[in-house]
Amino acid sequence: MNRNDQNRTPKNKVNWSSEVKDSGKLAGKIVSRFFSYLLNIILTIMLICFITGIIVCTVFAVYVKNYIDPEVDLSLFSIQNTNQTTKVYYMDFTDRENRIGELVELEDQRLYGSENSIWVKYNDIPENLVNAVISIEDERFWDHNGVDWIRTIGAVINYFIPIRENFGGGSTLTQQLIKNITDEDDYSPQRKIQEILRALNLEKKLDKTQILELYMNNVYLSQNCNGVQAAANTYFNKDVSELTLIECASLASILKSPTKYDPVINPENNKDRRNFVIKKMLELGKITEEEFNSAYDKELILDYQGRAQKVELTTNSWYTDQVMIEVRDALMEELGYTREMAYNLIYGGGLSIVTLQDPEVQAVLDEVYLDDDSFPKTNNAIQPQSSAIVIDPATGDVLGIAGARGQKEGNLLLNYATQTTRSPGSSIKPLSVYAPALEAGLITYGSVYDDVPVWFNYDDEDVEKKYPTAYPKNLPEVYNGLTTVNDAVTRSVNTVALRVLQDLTLDTSFNFVKSKLQMDSFIEYAELSGGVGITDKGWAPLALGAMTYGVTNLEITAAYQIFANGGIYNKPRTWLYVLDNEGNVLIENETDSYVVISEQTASIMTKMLESVVDRGTATAVTLKNSVDVAGKTGTTSSDVDRWFVGYTPYYVCGIWFGYDQQQLSLGSLAWNPTAVAWDIIMTKLHQNYIDEASSGGEPIKTFELADGIVTATYCKDSGKLMTEACYLDPRGNRAETGYFTTSTVPTEYCDCHVLVDYDTSTGAVASPRCPSEYVTKVGLIKVDREFPMQVKVTDAQYTYRDVPDGTGMPLTGDLPFYIGLYESGTYPGYTATGGARVFNSYCYEHHALEPEPEPENPDGTVDPNNPDGAVDPGNPGGTVDPSNPGGTVDPTNPDGTVDPSNPDGTVDPSNPDGAIDPGGDAGIDTGSAGDGTVDTGAVVPAPDTGYEG
Repeated sequence: MNRNDQNRTPKNKVNWSSEVKDSGKLAGKIVSRFFSYLLNIILTIMLICFITGIIVCTVFAVYVKNYIDPEVDLSLFSIQNTNQTTKVYYMDFTDRENRIGELVELEDQRLYGSENSIWVKYNDIPENLVNAVISIEDERFWDHNGVDWIRTIGAVINYFIPIRENFGGGSTLTQQLIKNITDEDDYSPQRKIQEILRALNLEKKLDKTQILELYMNNVYLSQNCNGVQAAANTYFNKDVSELTLIECASLASILKSPTKYDPVINPENNKDRRNFVIKKMLELGKITEEEFNSAYDKELILDYQGRAQKVELTTNSWYTDQVMIEVRDALMEELGYTREMAYNLIYGGGLSIVTLQDPEVQAVLDEVYLDDDSFPKTNNAIQPQSSAIVIDPATGDVLGIAGARGQKEGNLLLNYATQTTRSPGSSIKPLSVYAPALEAGLITYGSVYDDVPVWFNYDDEDVEKKYPTAYPKNLPEVYNGLTTVNDAVTRSVNTVALRVLQDLTLDTSFNFVKSKLQMDSFIEYAELSGGVGITDKGWAPLALGAMTYGVTNLEITAAYQIFANGGIYNKPRTWLYVLDNEGNVLIENETDSYVVISEQTASIMTKMLESVVDRGTATAVTLKNSVDVAGKTGTTSSDVDRWFVGYTPYYVCGIWFGYDQQQLSLGSLAWNPTAVAWDIIMTKLHQNYIDEASSGGEPIKTFELADGIVTATYCKDSGKLMTEACYLDPRGNRAETGYFTTSTVPTEYCDCHVLVDYDTSTGAVASPRCPSEYVTKVGLIKVDREFPMQVKVTDAQYTYRDVPDGTGMPLTGDLPFYIGLYESGTYPGYTATGGARVFNSYCYEHHALEPEPEPENPDGTVDPNNPDGAVDPGNPGGTVDPSNPGGTVDPTNPDGTVDPSNPDGTVDPSNPDGAIDPGGDAGIDTGSAGDGTVDTGAVVPAPDTGYEG
């Protein structure tokens, strides 16, 4: 090796130490940078989560504040002993209007607790039952503060990420109790959050044993059992304190799903579930191994008593039933009770319920409705039902209720007076039409409307509209023509009610009955399944009472108060207030009174409704002979419902009569059963007043006219002051006296009657040729009518129309003189006269006669055309033809032959050349003399088939 080789350094030798150091530095930078980025990301995420959390918490807090009510009403949980008897009282008033009187108990109307809702105190509930319920429903019950957060969070996670199918909910016993008491069980997040917050609050106010006692007594355990005592009685026929371990486990098993784990309906399901309960109790140390072995998988011995029923010790009156329902509803609405809690309190909470019943009125209703002779028998095997309501109009107090006919054999049965709705027929007209129209100044007592069809309907198949149907029809089916409002009310005229409603408008009428009279059964609009819409805001429901479902007797009877009470409506009430078992006022039934119509309107309506009883559709009422009576009948389509709502200065009473099945008709009845039943009831109720007045005591009250009401005489065909023509109406004096306010009394004179020349010898409207000694003046009514069909109208033969010159006149006695004004297919209406001549026919007999001859020249005056007195051999008498004084000879008739069909040579000014009209239109007889009269064969009225429009 040479020296140069020895001193040479290898070029490729690596400095590993340096490399390692460099690599470490690089790796450290990378790791540092990575963790720096990671930390930034984590911090960013944490910041985002923090900010998001703040936003969520803020939104949640706002949501809770605005939409969640976390407070607990302890009054809902205050019913701790429902074994106390509830007592029902009435006020023995000496002055009902001022509420002066004393309380008297209705001893036969006491309300007792029922077997399926008997309260049991916590100390009487066996430990095994408490442990069984807690073990299976809420094992950490004794440890949490109302919410088991472990179960709640687990339930939420399981909802979004299903872990197991039967994880169950997160509700504790406290939460379940709140749900049972408040009856709020929807699945919305709002309800769940509210339930959690309320549970937390409740456990701050009640201890665990109180919560358990409430839970055990309110839980539903199938077979109509509410609470563990009812369940023990039903399934095992023993007191709850005597239950064995297996029986306790059986009841606890029902909680999860009452029907599914019912030991009677599904014994195998109950066995599987109770085994699970017993095993769970062992796991939690609630029972020993020995107890476990004695109950696990063992046979359950039932002593089933049948589905639990409420054991009623007394049968309540219809009135008490209604009081219970109204008090129940008030407890639910005002205090937030559930239906079951309210019933438990009423039946066994030791309440004192003060009613507004008049026992004497109730006794009369009970007596009449127990007696089948109070009602007519029909041809059907099943007899109709009926209901009655009696109200004090000065206060709105419901004094008595009859909910059905016959012996009442249970409690809370279907009440036909307060719970069923039926179409009111014409009994609605005073409320929906006449009272609001009178109040609005649209009508008066004497306003006149034409009682003829309002419109004509055609079947869909009648494309050419040849067969119209008149609407509406009256009952009986007859039209009377011009009719006053008073007469329309008296006779219950449908057409006039509809015409007045058209003036009033549907909106005004509907709002009046729905809002002012609180008749909530009127439906503004509702949609049925299939998209079918229904409404009572229509002509038939409001004018004729043909409603979708109808009204209750209570609603319509209460509404009639406004007529008997000077226009004031009082909300009908059956109870005054309720005291709890310590004598404190629990709820009150405040009065609700307000003015609906003026006193003047109420007085005028009463006068019209008195006419209904005096000479209209309710003449069967005999009480009118002793006491002032007003009211209105009602009959519905196909005669399936009958009504009479009437009042005196003392009471308002409404009667309904009809079948459960609305397709059954009452048409076979010869008299109105509602008016007769009303008369029986009200005569009994007024007998003391009548007897006292007869013996010189306090006189009978009467309907007093309001201040500002005056009487006036008017023409019943126009509603205006009488004229000479009115007195000369062939039907007799048309004067009628009515009731008006000083601002609506008639001031104008009748413009309906017109004086017409009338030939008394022929009984027809006079022609110009009628002898003057036979012509007199009569008053006919000027009215224009035009129908697309023949309509029978009572006053049609007394109508008049102006007839222009040249109009053809009828050559028959069964058509009006103005028939030539009508085109083919249109009609003025006719009066059925039984073949006799109609009053307003034309005197065609005298129309066809020659005019009277000119008088001769008795004073010897010289004829200037014949000064020498030469005698015409063809006219030896020397008579001068006034139409040809110069004696000019007609070249077309040189011999002066007379036309036997026109002996007087009269020239028709509308046809001077005597041409005959070949058209012969409108019944003009151009085929005979061409004199413009109507040929009897050209216009023929429709035959009288007995159909009356």
